[in-house]
Amino acid sequence: MIGMELITIIILFTGGLFSGIINTIAGGGSLISVPLLIASGLPTHLAIGTNRFAMVFNTGVGAIDYHRKVKYRVELALLLAAFASLGSYLGANFVLQIDEEILEYIIGILMLIMGGIIVSKKKLGLEERKISLLKRNYILVGILSFLLGVYGGFFGAGISTMFTFVFVSFFGMSFIGSAGITRFIVAILSIMATLVFWINLKIDFLFGIGLAISFVVGAKIGVKLALKAGNIWVRRTFILLVVISSLKLLFF
Repeated sequence: MIGMELITIIILFTGGLFSGIINTIAGGGSLISVPLLIASGLPTHLAIGTNRFAMVFNTGVGAIDYHRKVKYRVELALLLAAFASLGSYLGANFVLQIDEEILEYIIGILMLIMGGIIVSKKKLGLEERKISLLKRNYILVGILSFLLGVYGGFFGAGISTMFTFVFVSFFGMSFIGSAGITRFIVAILSIMATLVFWINLKIDFLFGIGLAISFVVGAKIGVKLALKAGNIWVRRTFILLVVISSLKLLFF
């Protein structure tokens, strides 16, 4: 019995480490960690809540480390995080009542569309682009942040990937330039979702703390790898994660 528990902990830590690295580079880490938690014996809702708790630490550390190397506009991050947090509160409440399979299917299709746009525009995200930001840009991104926040609180797999797409497409940021602000927003919406899951007793803190430790280590490694590899490799990883994420959501 003790041997099986030890094996479970080792697998969860190793998977969490890999998930934390991937999530910090291109997003999509929850597609690894949530199934691992379910395979470890947690019911689906408990696994989602536990993962969202641990993700606070991954995205929080990622946001801080990226900001040290690649400065981003904290005031913009706070504004969009407010919209995303409101959506996250609603999404976290929805997941306690709704079957997530339909939403996963919709998100899978959207991610395929995102991947197609990135592939078709070969230079998108490789360098900063000067875009005249009008009031409607901020309104649109605010609405998108709210909607993504709903999904982030509901399930959240690929949420960082989707926010990265928004900043690369609508604000002209590079992949690395968008990494920090994306992790900041996801960290804030994860805190909101965590509070909802905690109130509803849907977090296993024993699993959550262990996963959080591996996530933090993964975030540290992920930031260094992303900065060392550069935008072109982050872009390639992003496209690969979009394809894998969409296939996972649609067919598995």
